[in-house]
Amino acid sequence: MNNDAIPEPDQMIADAIDGAEEIPDSLAGLAEKTVADPGAPFMPEALEALAALKRDNRAAFEGLRSQLKKAGCRVTALDDAIAEENGDAGGRGPTQADILIGLAQTAELFHTADGAGFADLDINGHRETWPIRVRSFRRWLARRFFEETGGAPSSEALQSALNVIEAKAHFDAPERQVHIRVGGLDGRLYLDLGDETWRAVEIDATGWRVIENPPVRFRRASGMKPTPIPVGGGSIETLRSFLNVQTDADFVLVVAWALACLRNRSPYPVIVLSGEQGSAKSTFSAILRALLDPNTAPLRALPREDRDLFIAASNGHVLAFDNVSGLPAWISDTLCRRLATSGGFAVRQL
Repeated sequence: MNNDAIPEPDQMIADAIDGAEEIPDSLAGLAEKTVADPGAPFMPEALEALAALKRDNRAAFEGLRSQLKKAGCRVTALDDAIAEENGDAGGRGPTQADILIGLAQTAELFHTADGAGFADLDINGHRETWPIRVRSFRRWLARRFFEETGGAPSSEALQSALNVIEAKAHFDAPERQVHIRVGGLDGRLYLDLGDETWRAVEIDATGWRVIENPPVRFRRASGMKPTPIPVGGGSIETLRSFLNVQTDADFVLVVAWALACLRNRSPYPVIVLSGEQGSAKSTFSAILRALLDPNTAPLRALPREDRDLFIAASNGHVLAFDNVSGLPAWISDTLCRRLATSGGFAVRQL
């Protein structure tokens, strides 16, 4: 290959400018000047001429802009400067991330004591509370973007928007408590029914009632199922026919344990069921959990370490472990001294 046949970059730019049509004299040679001085297009006279060219002849402007970019000009900053020169307050227009952040303004943001960001969303006339980092919130935000623009946001724009939304929830929004299944406020207890409209049962000294928008916030963990809708006029004695208990005292203990599960604070009692094989221990446990905290996996094997136990506890109000032949000392301490008394457990994220 003959290197002499390849024109110098300056010559290529000059040839392109010479061949361009309808470029005003005030912009002639601007690309050549930009090679030596990248700030040349930002001079007041050049900016004024470029702004006029963009207004009057967009095709010629785009050709010159392309040559300025090859010459080393920061065309993104140049676009902003031209927009300002033309009096366009919008500049280059909002990015996808800007649009997503704007759409999130319809949600009421807040954070918990540990810094996790949440959003209250109005879904079909009722309030739902979602963590900002869960997949459901991402889907909601992507759907709102599609409704607004008719297109799909890029993963990079979505991630950037979520970072900003979470920061706003942490620094610019109030702190609130979020509960799993049972919460309390001002002397009242609230039981999340887990249904599609996010209703709850409000319980106080005068009785109970199903309400549409409880004042406390609940989150829905994976696997949670709706609880039965309560009906007035029944008797707790009806439950006894479904449970294998021998004495009245045993049944009273079971009812006391179930009522304690509706508390919103510790300490919580731990119920232990023992009996021969085939004595309906698993059925007993499954019935109690189905009444208080239904789940797609009502009975689970005993975890092998604290970490798994606390993960399960953070995603369910009632834990039921099946086929436990013995309790090691460490898990006995975890159940009785930490979980039942609202103890804590800290690990690195992920």
